[in-house]
Amino acid sequence: MSLIDGMISECGSETSRLAGELLELQGRWSETEAMLKAVKDSHSVKVSKLEVAIGELERDRGKTASSLLKEKKARKAKSLEVRRLQHQIEGDAGLASRGIREATDALRSEFQARLAKISAFLGSLECIRNMDLALATIEGGVAVVQSFQSETPPTLEAEEAR
Repeated sequence: MSLIDGMISECGSETSRLAGELLELQGRWSETEAMLKAVKDSHSVKVSKLEVAIGELERDRGKTASSLLKEKKARKAKSLEVRRLQHQIEGDAGLASRGIREATDALRSEFQARLAKISAFLGSLECIRNMDLALATIEGGVAVVQSFQSETPPTLEAEEAR
């Protein structure tokens, strides 16, 4: 029995030693679990902060993309407006040039018509002058003939009156 008692005693001491190791391992396990929980909590906080930062960045990206699209649309609209105004200016310049040519032609025609009227009027005046000269010549000749026919010579006063 002593052998059994020795074995039991040996088993008891082995059990005690194993129980101590188990307690030590349980303590380390608890510490490890506590550290793991702390790391998880820390990572959870970091993940939450990163998710918030990602959300803000996505929102900013959305705003930036929206602003970029608006800017592109505005730039395209301005470009179209510039082209439209250029075409309008070119068209207006063509119309103005055509209008100037038409006005110049109209003024030239009116000027030529007036010159023709003036020329005709001057021709009429020249005819009248020639008729007046012819009439004066005839009247002078008649006066000379009458003076020869009259018995009394005309006086200086009568000549001046005539």
